Amino acid sequence: MKKSQYNNILVVKHGSLGDIAFSLLAMATIRKYFNDSKIDLITESKYKNLLKKSDNFDSIIEDSRKGFLNTLKVIFKIYKNKYDLIIDLQNSKRTNYYWLLLKYFSKSKINGSRSNCGIRYKIPQQGTESPQKGLYNQLRLLGINEISDDLGWLETNTDKISEDKIIMFIPGVSNSGKYKQWSSKKFAELAKILENKNYKICVVGQDSDKKIIDIIKKNCRKIIDLTGKSPPEIIYSIAKKSHLVVSNDTGPGHIAALSKTNTLFLALDNMISESNLSEYKNAFKILSKSMDTILVEDVLNYIDQNKLINE
Repeated sequence: MKKSQYNNILVVKHGSLGDIAFSLLAMATIRKYFNDSKIDLITESKYKNLLKKSDNFDSIIEDSRKGFLNTLKVIFKIYKNKYDLIIDLQNSKRTNYYWLLLKYFSKSKINGSRSNCGIRYKIPQQGTESPQKGLYNQLRLLGINEISDDLGWLETNTDKISEDKIIMFIPGVSNSGKYKQWSSKKFAELAKILENKNYKICVVGQDSDKKIIDIIKKNCRKIIDLTGKSPPEIIYSIAKKSHLVVSNDTGPGHIAALSKTNTLFLALDNMISESNLSEYKNAFKILSKSMDTILVEDVLNYIDQNKLINE
C-alpha cells in the first residue's frame, strides 16, 4: 500500500482523557509517516486546544457527539472534504455508523476495527491486547511499522515548581469511575509518610477533586496543590521532573505515565486494567479485587521492593 496515494487524510478520536492518552503516539506516528499529506482531525471541543498544540493536524473539526442533526452535519463535512483515507482511532459504535452512511456516497478508504471499515483490523477479545497495541496493529495495515515516541509538544514550562524530590499524587477519578478509586484517607496517610522522608508531594486534579485533595492537605505540612490547575500539559511536565507518580487507573495517570517516570497504578484486578496498564515500560501496578483491600503498607512495601524512587 503506497502512502503517496493518500494526500488528504482524516483522523478520528473522541473519548475520555485516557482514550486520548492511549492514542497520542499513534497520532504522532500518522503525522510522521504521512509527512507530505494534509491531515485533519475530528475530536471533541474539550480536546481541541490540547491537540492543536501537537502540530500533527492541519485543521480540527469539532464533534460534540450530541443529537442526530449534529451527527449529520459532521458526516456531511467528512463527505464534503473528500478524504482519500480516514483513520478511525475511536472505533466506536458511533463512528461505525458514520462509515455505514459514508460508504454509499464516498470513495474514502477507511482504516479501523469496526465492520464498516474497508481496511479493517480485527481486534482480539477485549482485555487481551492493550489499547495502544491495538492502534499500532491497525496502523500496520497502512504500512506503518515504526511507532513515533515524539511527545515533546506536550511539555510546558513548570519553572515555578522548582522543588526537588517531588512525588506526584493523582487521587481523583471521573464521576463514573468512583468504584476504582483508592481511599483519600489512604492517599493522605501515604503522603504524610513520604513527606516525612523529605519528599515533596504534588497533587493534581480537577475542581471536583477538591474534597479529596483537602484531606491530603490536612495530613501534610505543605503540599504543591494544583487542584484545577493541572491540564494534561502540566501533568506530563511535572511528572517528568518527579521521582514517582502514584495514581488511580484514570486518564491523568495515563498522561503522567507517558512521561516515562515510574508510575505506580493502584487498580482493580481485571482483564481491562491489566491490558490498559500493560504497554508502559515504566508502569507498575498493585491490583486487587477491591480497592479497599489495598493497604498503605502494601504500597510502601511495593515501592521499596521495586526501588521505584530514585534517590
